[in-house]
Amino acid sequence: MEVLRSFSERDMRQFGKYLASPYLNTQEDATRLCQYIITALRRNDDAALDKKKAYQAIFAKQAYKDIDMRLLMSALLKQAERFLAMEKYRSDQTTVEAYLAQAYRERKLAKSFQRTLKNARSRQQKKPMHDAHTQYRASLLYAEEYLFSLQENRQVERDLQTWHDAFNHFFIAETLRQTCVLLTHERVAEKDYDFLLLTDILKQIESRADLLEIPAINLYYHIYHTLIGGQYEEHFGQLKAGIIKYGAGFPQAELREIYTHAINHCIRRRNKTKDVFFLHELFDLYQVGLEQDAFLEDGFLSRWTYKNIVAAGLMLEEFEWVERFIYDYESRLEKKYRRDSFTYNLALLCHATKQYDRAISELNQVKFNDVFLNLNARNLLLRIYLELREYEVLEAHLNSFEVFIRRKNIANPRRANYLNIIKLSRKIIQVNPHDKAAKAALRKEIEGEKNPSTRAFLLEILK
Repeated sequence: MEVLRSFSERDMRQFGKYLASPYLNTQEDATRLCQYIITALRRNDDAALDKKKAYQAIFAKQAYKDIDMRLLMSALLKQAERFLAMEKYRSDQTTVEAYLAQAYRERKLAKSFQRTLKNARSRQQKKPMHDAHTQYRASLLYAEEYLFSLQENRQVERDLQTWHDAFNHFFIAETLRQTCVLLTHERVAEKDYDFLLLTDILKQIESRADLLEIPAINLYYHIYHTLIGGQYEEHFGQLKAGIIKYGAGFPQAELREIYTHAINHCIRRRNKTKDVFFLHELFDLYQVGLEQDAFLEDGFLSRWTYKNIVAAGLMLEEFEWVERFIYDYESRLEKKYRRDSFTYNLALLCHATKQYDRAISELNQVKFNDVFLNLNARNLLLRIYLELREYEVLEAHLNSFEVFIRRKNIANPRRANYLNIIKLSRKIIQVNPHDKAAKAALRKEIEGEKNPSTRAFLLEILK
């Protein structure tokens, strides 16, 4: 059931065609069960998904047998899993061609084999792909070509080095990619990993400049160096240039991963050095990434990426660009988050341009369904009321904000952070502006606030 719930309309249509094929499915009962479940899902009729009701719909007047229903559900699940695997296989043209070449080789169909290899390489030349797995798939074709030559008693020594290189380029790039993932995880989980063969790979790269001509090796090598420290700017500059040059040749999901590494580097360096240079670099990465559709997933832009791009633009006071972005990308947000995200980010822009009345109006006209956007919206209202010195309204807002946090299941440290902001805001309201000692004590307490933007804002209000 969970698998079918995840299906898009297209998936449901394609799965229906899959089940209708007697070559792929011989269980008509599984087809009927699938049709019943999909109809219920389309109607949002959860009551109809009761096992006994489904059984009655499929087997009419037969008495309910739980074991039969379980077996049928299991059979449908297996078909759904095979369908998903087949969809992934069909979307990977190079792998399909490698298996087709293997089939032709085994059947000794020389002309068909050669045509398949020619078509595969022609397609790659027309639209070059730079990810590591493209190198691996290329090595599969070279392997088939070698095995074919053995059958035909042909010498193809000139291709053996290319085969060997393709596989090694895949291995080096994928090892670097995994190393970058592990290094990132080390910081979060405080866990040490054993990077087997990494030292030897780095020595090879540093002694052979030609390896850095392989786009995947180039990008992950520079990502690795931004993670371990050292010549940050040199390696980041190379990474950014590589993203611009080669980015279009990576699958969207992997390109998003590469951008995440680069963006996180800018954020880390900005937080550590306070240098506005990294803020400009971050904003540039967002702009280039948008041009390459790097941040889209299934055609949608994450509401958090949307918010982060707006925040970066506002910090640089790129107000006109931000406004265009907010409106242009509204339709790219997931429908269930679209209104909340658009309204909140428009309110952020209004706040940054000191259109306080409009910001309050935007925030008050929407009942935020997303808990985290709701928290952000309430926190933004808190800031506006503080800036306007609207302390009576703020007091009521702080009370409702605190009730909301305590009522919702919000995990620490987020929960503790918001409660601390509320506490400090109340103290700002209550402090005597002429009591220097009290203000100094409160200032010291605010300086202990962990969030740098919140700390700076509250200190500015306290002046």
